[in-house]
Amino acid sequence: MGRKMVTDVAKVYEVWNEYAAAANGGDLERWMALWIDDGIQMAPDVPRRVGKDGIREGMQPGFDLFDMSNMVIDTEEVRILGDRAYSHGTYEFEMGPKEGGESKSYSGKFLDILEKQVDGSWKIAIDCHNYSTPLE
Repeated sequence: MGRKMVTDVAKVYEVWNEYAAAANGGDLERWMALWIDDGIQMAPDVPRRVGKDGIREGMQPGFDLFDMSNMVIDTEEVRILGDRAYSHGTYEFEMGPKEGGESKSYSGKFLDILEKQVDGSWKIAIDCHNYSTPLE
C-alpha cells in the first residue's frame, strides 16, 4: 500500500474518531461538519434523510434531549477507491435523558461511503447503520 493510500486510510479513521468525540460532546454542528452537503443517512426505523438540512433536522431532537457518552467506533475496514472510500465496523455508546434518568447501552454496525474533499480531508457521503439489538 502506497504512502498516499496509508495517509488516506488514516484520515478516514480520523473521521470516525471525530464522529465519536462530537457525539460524546453533544455538539451537533461539529458532528454535521463531517458530512458532505448532499449526504444521505439511512438510520433504522426512519425514512432516509437527504442533505445536511434533512440530517440535522432528524438528529436535532436526539442531541437536544439526550446525552451520549462512551461512544466507541471500531472500524474493521477502510478501502480507498480513488476519491471515494468505504468503511465498515461496529459501534457502541450509552445514552440517557438530559433531564436525568437511566442511561442505556446500545451497539450496532455500519457501512459508510466517504468522499475525499479538495483539501484532502474525507467526509461522510452515505451512512447506513443499524442496531445489534432492538431499541427500547
